[in-house]
Amino acid sequence: MLNLISFRSALGVRCPSLFGLKTEALLAMSGLAYKVKNGDVRKTPKGKLPVLDDDGEFIADSSVIKKHLEDVHGVDFDGSLSAEQRATAKAVQRMVENHLYFAMIHFSWVENSDLVRETYFKAIPSPVRKIVFKLILKKVKRDNYGHGMGRHERADILAFALEDIGALSVLLGTKLFFFGDKPTSIDATVYAALEIIMNSAIPSDLQDGTRKHGNLVDYCDRFRGQVFAAA
Repeated sequence: MLNLISFRSALGVRCPSLFGLKTEALLAMSGLAYKVKNGDVRKTPKGKLPVLDDDGEFIADSSVIKKHLEDVHGVDFDGSLSAEQRATAKAVQRMVENHLYFAMIHFSWVENSDLVRETYFKAIPSPVRKIVFKLILKKVKRDNYGHGMGRHERADILAFALEDIGALSVLLGTKLFFFGDKPTSIDATVYAALEIIMNSAIPSDLQDGTRKHGNLVDYCDRFRGQVFAAA
């Protein structure tokens, strides 16, 4: 049995972390038996979640976990893709995980910090919770600034994010999934981002703007219904 150590369900989505939800989607697509367990980032190999526990071997990072599932368990996520499609998928992955993600962090952690604090850290007693969260939020803002996204004005961050969303909408078009009728690994990444943006209980202009793309709304519902139907 594979155990995915990740974040607990919150704010109306099965996992509020893009990388955690992406990894759970990959596991659901793999057909392998797995369970999801709540984890503590302080006890993980790289200080981050998700982590896959494969019979006592701990694999950190969603992309490394994907490769582990392919190399060790023989899962073929992308066997139907051409070399050009694989390259396109990699470019889309980088856009979502290394650009759109940081805009998502702004509209959740920075603009809705009180909601994030009271949801994600509710297990910590109230007086201590605010102190702990203040330190964590400071690091989140510092990381976003270091990336570059956090250096921009709010209007620019929103514009950057909606450009990414628009690109995803155009690439998807009228297809069921990004490369046809069957989801591949890039769909796990894109779905995770869209699910959190559109369907978590964190209101934002980014959420409103994304929901205007009907094909992305339908795509998100389709992926969830097909991949997580039996989960």
